[in-house]
Amino acid sequence: MSPEEYAATPVERLVRLFAGAAKRSGLGRACQGDVATSESAKAEAKLGLAECAAIAGALRAKARASELEPLFGDEDPDVRMCASALLDAGVPALTYAAMKGVVANCSTREALARAKRARTPPPSRPALPEMSDEALTARFEDAAERQTDCRFIDWMYDDSDLARRNAITGELTEILREMKRRGALARLLPYLDSDDPTARLRAAQGCLRIAPEKAVATLEALGAAASDVLNHWRRGECLIDKL
Repeated sequence: MSPEEYAATPVERLVRLFAGAAKRSGLGRACQGDVATSESAKAEAKLGLAECAAIAGALRAKARASELEPLFGDEDPDVRMCASALLDAGVPALTYAAMKGVVANCSTREALARAKRARTPPPSRPALPEMSDEALTARFEDAAERQTDCRFIDWMYDDSDLARRNAITGELTEILREMKRRGALARLLPYLDSDDPTARLRAAQGCLRIAPEKAVATLEALGAAASDVLNHWRRGECLIDKL
């Protein structure tokens, strides 16, 4: 279709056409590692993306944000990624969540929920020294998950999100300090096998002196995310010694 034909097409049909072209583009799947390899698949993806861009021009000109929102929450990752790249939902958080959700292989709804969790501070009371060992361990798990959820907020460009991320980093350090003070670092050992990467990293930091072989193996498995911790350890330094 020509630009003039797209301009004359009702928004409802344009939205359907956009979704169809997005699915042919493979853009979301490519972001998840499923990259087209055959020449025919590459050609189809290129055509799909070009069609999406043409339709997006017509949609941006006349569609209301409410008419575009379903694209950002579509179950297909290609549709969500094309929407976040080419359209404006009128709600920056929704656009960002659609893109981050595709990269993390989760829905836009889940990405929004996890961003909200990352931005929600923990209760101010009780203070860490007032908690039981069980409550302190649970606080460690919660803070680690909130730190991991920071991948759904814009901490690289938004100063308030950066402050939130830094606050959680500091919170986890204070939890390790309190665990060391009361001799409870062994409670972190189960987290060396956690599904949460932040929990594994910070538990390994806390366990380097009490279970060095397991802690080092955990850090090595984390790869680049743990390189600084491993480099310090190999120089005879670790965070827990300074707390």
